[in-house]
Amino acid sequence: MKKYKLKDLKLTYRKLKISDYYEFKKLFYNCFSKQISFKFFKWRYFNDKSSFCYGVFKKSRLIANVGMIALKLNNTNREIVFSRHSSMVLKDYRGIKVFSNLLKLVKKKTSQNVKKFIMWPNKNNFSNFGIEKKKVIGNKYYLYETSSSLKRIKKTKNYRIDQLTKYQNFISSKDSFFYKDLNYFKKRYLSYKKNEYLLNKFESEGLFSFFILKYQKNKKDFRYIILEHFGSKKIRFKHFSSLINDNNKLIFLSKKKINKPNFQILNYLNFKIGFLKKYDLNDKIFVKNKDIFLGDTDIFITL
Repeated sequence: MKKYKLKDLKLTYRKLKISDYYEFKKLFYNCFSKQISFKFFKWRYFNDKSSFCYGVFKKSRLIANVGMIALKLNNTNREIVFSRHSSMVLKDYRGIKVFSNLLKLVKKKTSQNVKKFIMWPNKNNFSNFGIEKKKVIGNKYYLYETSSSLKRIKKTKNYRIDQLTKYQNFISSKDSFFYKDLNYFKKRYLSYKKNEYLLNKFESEGLFSFFILKYQKNKKDFRYIILEHFGSKKIRFKHFSSLINDNNKLIFLSKKKINKPNFQILNYLNFKIGFLKKYDLNDKIFVKNKDIFLGDTDIFITL
């Protein structure tokens, strides 16, 4: 493997254009061994005025990229934050600060309007925009799959995802980390691959609870993935328990470790928020008490 020195490289740092798709596609495959569609690229990074990709080019070749998704925090100000995705560097250019320089440049260009950055670090990527550790708050979540072979009378019912508009009066983002209204749900679940999503409804004590599910099929069987919740928090756990009973396999995210025979841990998820200014006690309470959902991540999005 050829090892480059950063000072010897003539690199161009710039925002990606939609015409850069084929370079993005090649880099994505080289880094993750996965194909990525033009529809996903366009939907994810060119669907609003605030989200974007920033890349590093060696001549016309894309060698590094970071994707920034604009979201609103579910606080009083509903301030805009950037969530980092599609972080990748071509193997020959790793370990020479190409990616860290890219993140610092993106932080500099966006810091006038955005003061907080969302990160989903994994074992291959711990970069944090050069933000000091003392200005970063993090939580760890656990990814579980349930299994059951028992046949029971179903207590929940699935509907097409476009039924969201019918139940828009129940949409509330009070407990969510990110602000979510009908427009958010439309953009996230109705504008791309909507045939893959379902709305699961549960009624109890005159209250209504809703989970957004993704249907995932493999060669042997299928499973549902819980992506979002809205509606009554009072009956949410009851709805969740009924959903487990209704389905043989179910994937969900948990704040805590669960020790049950029919719950298998699949992985864990790191979530971090970096502050350009020092955070205070209210920030810590906010991060601790608000909910993160699998729908906030790219883990189960079809590329």
